[in-house]
Amino acid sequence: MESSGRPGWTRFDGLVLAASTLLPALLAGAGLASETPASHDDGVVRVVGLGWTGLFRGLEAMLGAMAFALPLGTRALRAGVVSAGVAAACGALTFGIARGLTHAAFPRATSPRLTSVACGVAALAATLSPVWQVEASAPAGSVVGAAIILSGLARAQREARGSDARTMALLLGLAVSYEPLVLLATIAAVGPWVAPAVRRRFLCRRTLVDAAPAFVMGLVPIAFAALLRTRTPEVALTWAGLFASPFGEGDRLKVGIRAFASLEIGAVVLMAATVGVFVAARAKPARVHLASAAAVVAVGLLALVVGAPSGPAHVSAVVLAATAALHAIAALALTAVVLAIRQAPVPLAQASASLVLLLELVIPVQAADDTSTRRGARFLRASTLWNEIAWGTAPPAAVVLVSQEALMRRIAAARATGAMRADLLVVPTFASSSRTTAHALRAEPKLTAIYRDLALGSTPEELSLATLATERPTLATFEPLWDRSLARHFVPLGLLTKFEPEPRGDAERRAALEAFASGKRRLLSAIVLKPDVDLARTTAHLLRARAIGMATCGDREVLSRALDDLRPFAPDDQVATQLVRRLITRKGAIDVRDLAP
Repeated sequence: MESSGRPGWTRFDGLVLAASTLLPALLAGAGLASETPASHDDGVVRVVGLGWTGLFRGLEAMLGAMAFALPLGTRALRAGVVSAGVAAACGALTFGIARGLTHAAFPRATSPRLTSVACGVAALAATLSPVWQVEASAPAGSVVGAAIILSGLARAQREARGSDARTMALLLGLAVSYEPLVLLATIAAVGPWVAPAVRRRFLCRRTLVDAAPAFVMGLVPIAFAALLRTRTPEVALTWAGLFASPFGEGDRLKVGIRAFASLEIGAVVLMAATVGVFVAARAKPARVHLASAAAVVAVGLLALVVGAPSGPAHVSAVVLAATAALHAIAALALTAVVLAIRQAPVPLAQASASLVLLLELVIPVQAADDTSTRRGARFLRASTLWNEIAWGTAPPAAVVLVSQEALMRRIAAARATGAMRADLLVVPTFASSSRTTAHALRAEPKLTAIYRDLALGSTPEELSLATLATERPTLATFEPLWDRSLARHFVPLGLLTKFEPEPRGDAERRAALEAFASGKRRLLSAIVLKPDVDLARTTAHLLRARAIGMATCGDREVLSRALDDLRPFAPDDQVATQLVRRLITRKGAIDVRDLAP
């Protein structure tokens, strides 16, 4: 790799570096909370609850476990402190990457202070933005994966040396243990470093053998994640969840590249990055640096195409790293403008350059303001409100039969943060051999008949559920394959339905749906209007199961009200469309057996 020599660091550079490091951490610290958006449920279970969520992202659990010793707030808050600290490191890395690019493109710049400030502006514009801060202030934020990619990018800017092979091997091992897309982005970042290293014979067989232990050390988080399977296996209960969420955890809200660029990047940074590409292409020493940064941006675009989380409640590590790399490229244009004005043969050229640099400072200030605005009406209260509406109306010591892993994940995250009622007995009916099931059977022997029915491959019998409901209040979601005789026992209660020992009339179901109206309005304002995609999806699942149960009962008015509750949370729901069609074309009870997933 060609190099023009590493730029010398001055005291002023250190001050800009300190600002690029501290300001993202301070803004993230202002957003720390014990509650998190539902899109972070997997991370909360893994880091705060130390539960199994697959073999990936064990590094977050290791860092979070070390933070539990801090005498500060709840465990979720302490895990959030780790994310804020990693975001600070990412700010420093982004500043270093931008500074390396500008030094390679402008090796003879006569105003190093102006150059450093322009690089600091680019770094802060990235790490103070909403897409970065939503992860920097959350437990198990994706900033950890972004730090791996940015570390590889920063290391690739250095002149190739044999000793760097161990560092690169460690980063690649950590990337393997984190996520496939993070591995791809890390390979893209360090790729331009490999060819010069091979040409200079730094990557010989002996060097690779020496680097092998560092790579193995990078795989340690996988072993740590595997150990978590023995703790609280409530999420990904079987080995089918071995490689859960390979493209990033959280919501799958499809955000187009154009929409993401417009909403999260902005026209100014995009234009600056475009100009920066041409500036770097003209300077031969900067081309290799540009190739590394552009490769990371390309992988970020690929992540958007395959549906990796891209906001607003959760952002993939690859998307974060691509955003930082794009801002580093934009720093070239910011520097070029300032230097061009300063070197212009006009009066007050230096003062004019300083004023332009002052205008550039508006970019990170605007990013921080956008973060504060979004955070003011954020998703944290939605999660708290959802738990209140879902479980607040449940009778004391009730049994909750859970048939979907998505709902179990939400419950596990609520338990990890202390938001789940301790008196409720949660029973995963989809995993009869789990430890959670064994604990439930010990706590309530009346569950034995239900698990016997499930083990025989049939649906729960009316007598089994009625016997349990006589002993303890029973909450459940009606499944399409269940018998119609069971549907008559269900009465809506909050987001769930309660199984009564005796069949109930339509008037009781109608009154229960009317009582849910106020809770529905509060959920709509907190979930759909924000939005929190994962929370809306879980809510839609529960309300869809309720509508299916009401359809089986046969009352038209009750079904219409149940569909009205479902529609705002899932406007294009196919099951709701089928139920509306059958409501119009059929009389009596509606057959829903073909609506089973």
